Amino acid sequence: MKIYQAIPAALMACLVSVSGANAQQQRPQPPQPDFSALASEVGVPTEALTNCMDAPSEAGQRPSRPDAAKIASCLGGAGYAVSEADLDSALKAAAPPARN
Repeated sequence: MKIYQAIPAALMACLVSVSGANAQQQRPQPPQPDFSALASEVGVPTEALTNCMDAPSEAGQRPSRPDAAKIASCLGGAGYAVSEADLDSALKAAAPPARN
């Protein structure tokens, strides 16, 4: 390949990678609940709560809704008695506001 043929391909590769990075930077990440406040509200350590929650969603994907029953069961298995109803109420209170 001659040098003048390689330059446009290299420039195009740079432009594509830069525009892809800009597209990802322009998308705001969904707000995360305050796990510390949520854990405090239900009376468990923050680490115990976050260990029982699903893994964060990948960038650009909508996060899954927390499953109060699953989290309450996990916390119970870790030695923390939290009712599903109390956890559900706390999760709803900590939910980020709906987007318009």
